[in-house]
Amino acid sequence: MKILYIDESGDTTAFEQGGKKILVLTGCIIDEKDKRDIELKFREIKKKYYQNPDIEIKSNFLRYANPKINDPEKTSPIKLYNQEQYDSLQLDIQKFLREIPTKIISIVMDKKGYWSKYPSQNPYHAAYIFLIERFQTYLENEKSLGICIIDPREGRVVDKKFIDKDLDKVHGFLQWRSDGYWKQCSRVIEKALFSDSGLTIGIQIADLYCYPVFNVFEYNKKAGEYEWFDNISQPKLSELKFFPIETKKDFRFYE
Repeated sequence: MKILYIDESGDTTAFEQGGKKILVLTGCIIDEKDKRDIELKFREIKKKYYQNPDIEIKSNFLRYANPKINDPEKTSPIKLYNQEQYDSLQLDIQKFLREIPTKIISIVMDKKGYWSKYPSQNPYHAAYIFLIERFQTYLENEKSLGICIIDPREGRVVDKKFIDKDLDKVHGFLQWRSDGYWKQCSRVIEKALFSDSGLTIGIQIADLYCYPVFNVFEYNKKAGEYEWFDNISQPKLSELKFFPIETKKDFRFYE
């Protein structure tokens, strides 16, 4: 059994309301046989620095934990006050993410390009369809079955909203209907399972892989300009899909 843990970076908020340019949905694939060992290793890191193996570590918490950051709007529940310890924490997490047996699939949605074609549609739903279709292909190649676990909330920290009911319908169409524009995903054998990221290490790991992909596209970087992408996320990528393809030319990553 393969488990796809899913998290997003960016949002579906309109630009007029301060929304980001990019939405990235990333799925982190973990084999069930590796799950406990991966969790144990992550828990050891958490215990080493915070004496609490259950603490939540995700990308924005980690970035803002840096003692150099004094911005009151960039707070972190895992703030450290020793620069040497913070640098060591970053290195331990990077090593952990490089070495654990994972693969990731990332879907990059250019919101402006998407809404120019589909002005009334939610890019999150399209990204989810693209992601699960690619998970289905991965499962076919592995001759395996899979399940999907996702945080039920989406959006900016200040205005996260629950998406579970709508997303459950999309997931059901993918599993059972073959009359749409999507690929039927029969190897995904359960409904979308929703879990808070604070309770699910797999979603936290997916978030740590996801943000570097978002950073490259949101800030229009290319390979070699963001260490976490070059050394952590990119080597783990099973597939990276950008949509819509017409706007690829506007991003330096594709130069």
